[in-house]
Amino acid sequence: MSFSIRDIFKKDKKFAEPGNTAVYTTIYVMREDSPITLVSHELDGDWQFMGDHALGDFSKVGMLVALDEVIKKDKSLLELADLPIGHQATRQRRNDKWTIEKIIYSESEIEEMGYYCSDCGKYHRDIPMNYRAKSPTAYFNLPEDEKQNAELTQDICVIGERRFFIKGQIKIKVEGKDEPFSWNVWAEITKEDFEDEQENWNEENRFLRKPYSGTLDTPLNCYPETIGLKVKIQTQKLGLIPDIIIESTNHPLYFEQENGIDMKRVTQFAMKILYGHV
Repeated sequence: MSFSIRDIFKKDKKFAEPGNTAVYTTIYVMREDSPITLVSHELDGDWQFMGDHALGDFSKVGMLVALDEVIKKDKSLLELADLPIGHQATRQRRNDKWTIEKIIYSESEIEEMGYYCSDCGKYHRDIPMNYRAKSPTAYFNLPEDEKQNAELTQDICVIGERRFFIKGQIKIKVEGKDEPFSWNVWAEITKEDFEDEQENWNEENRFLRKPYSGTLDTPLNCYPETIGLKVKIQTQKLGLIPDIIIESTNHPLYFEQENGIDMKRVTQFAMKILYGHV
């Protein structure tokens, strides 16, 4: 659903980027005073200010100019200063209202675009090979006042001394890649297994211990329901996150862990998780 940006942005907005930031536009906008009818804020942070002329060979008509130069051409662009990354604004004529919508990228474009990392905040020009859940779903769903009585660290979660969770990694082979794709997820285990795992957490040979049985407590929205899937949790060497193995089932996550995936599937994950594509 589209909406008018003038309904939500004030006219005195300022771009977060410095005025000398390089942005993309065309000779039609800068030299022929063509009205800007398309503004896009790309996934890599770049800004584009385009008119309604057919571009053809962009290398011949495209220009790289300072942001301030474009704003001098059209002060109404300040209304778009808070245009979110991955969105574009369009209008038919110079005095029309802007309409915002999410940019729908193709798989090949997303492969080239990359993503902003939620951990380091930096832009990475590649496709993510790992996604992480910060907490078990059971903890996430707790009322805020009850969370005060629960324990959550980067490795374990305990709710009311009656539910026990550990974080692990579902690894999936990727065709043509040495590095596996992985989901960092949470699994619920029994109190006895949790206490055993904690007691041996710092043991050098902990990886030799038999795996624990548990159930997945992380939703992976690229699949049918994953919460409740039966899993095995195998502790790894010191400093490494436990491996989580999906037990035999007809669930597609089980088959993908068993048989592996290709980079097209990894790209589909990015389209769904990072950019909200169906």
